[in-house]
Amino acid sequence: MGLGSFINWFQAVIARRTLRSGPFIQYWGFVPVWAGDFIFGLLNKFDVAIPSASSRIDRIVLEARNKSEQNIIPNEKKLAIVTGANSGIGYETAKAIGRAGYYTILACRNPKTGKEAVELLERQTGLTDRFKFMELDLASIESIDKFVHDIKAREGPVDLLVNNAGLMGCPLSKTKDGIELHFGTNHVGHYVLTTGLLDKLKEAKDGARIVVLSSIAAFLQSDIDYDRIELKSQYDKWKSYGISKLANLLFATALARKVEGTRITVNAVHPGTVATGLMRFVGINSLFTMIQNIILDSTQVGSLTSIYLALSPDAESVTGKLYARSIEREMHPSGNNIAKQDKLWEFTENLVTEIRKTKN
Repeated sequence: MGLGSFINWFQAVIARRTLRSGPFIQYWGFVPVWAGDFIFGLLNKFDVAIPSASSRIDRIVLEARNKSEQNIIPNEKKLAIVTGANSGIGYETAKAIGRAGYYTILACRNPKTGKEAVELLERQTGLTDRFKFMELDLASIESIDKFVHDIKAREGPVDLLVNNAGLMGCPLSKTKDGIELHFGTNHVGHYVLTTGLLDKLKEAKDGARIVVLSSIAAFLQSDIDYDRIELKSQYDKWKSYGISKLANLLFATALARKVEGTRITVNAVHPGTVATGLMRFVGINSLFTMIQNIILDSTQVGSLTSIYLALSPDAESVTGKLYARSIEREMHPSGNNIAKQDKLWEFTENLVTEIRKTKN
């Protein structure tokens, strides 16, 4: 058993036990689960777990490019969309996807950082016609609808969608549509985006892939607490974050079931605990930053699993699974529960419908 497989197994065993316990154990008993990520990240610094993240990415990119060239049609353009691609894991993911031959749209909220990311990608890769910024605010259904409309009007089939963007541990806030910010951005925003693009994904000649970034934090919750989503219970930023990540996981498995027979695959990812801008609400100071850079995974290591599921020929037919460290890991107990999938889907659909009614 390799180190990645061992860490996945260890985390699954501990998470399984905490989920069977009361709320206190679920919350604090999760510390050893996070410890697995920290150990993996620390060992990466000494080239123990993954001798070279860049070489693994290079191999995946080369395999994907070779496979694509076998089926290439002159002037055919394969299209990928990566949310939150202006920095961190999303940036590294978009870079690999562009290098693999995809015309890659960086779907980001901030035009300044989005355009700067495109310029940097062009300099780093030497590809001047491969990356494009498009504005997308996942905290606004109006913004998402505009993005979807523009894609449908200007672009052909969508071959790849990576739902990467997210936020973590923010103080009590709401989206522009009045939804609790974690749930509204991490889950509802990507739900609206993905369902809006499904017709374009179904048009992909060689089939399409959808990658959904979840988190090990989904295992902090035994189920989705809808009272917390509706702010009927006292706000807890970590519980709210965990709920949104469990929602990402349930959405991925539900969608995989709903698109069976369409040649679309859908998988969820735990990227590891990574030193990214996602940590900005944690209370970063110089000491924390130093510790974070020592023990947490780099963004390149954190992007590996997303890149693997997005590009690797080995993952071409994989669907409805949860992966970590480029290896399938044990699913959350609620992950394949159809009743819970459908409850979340119906709740989200009704929520979005009601918001759109108020806008009209």
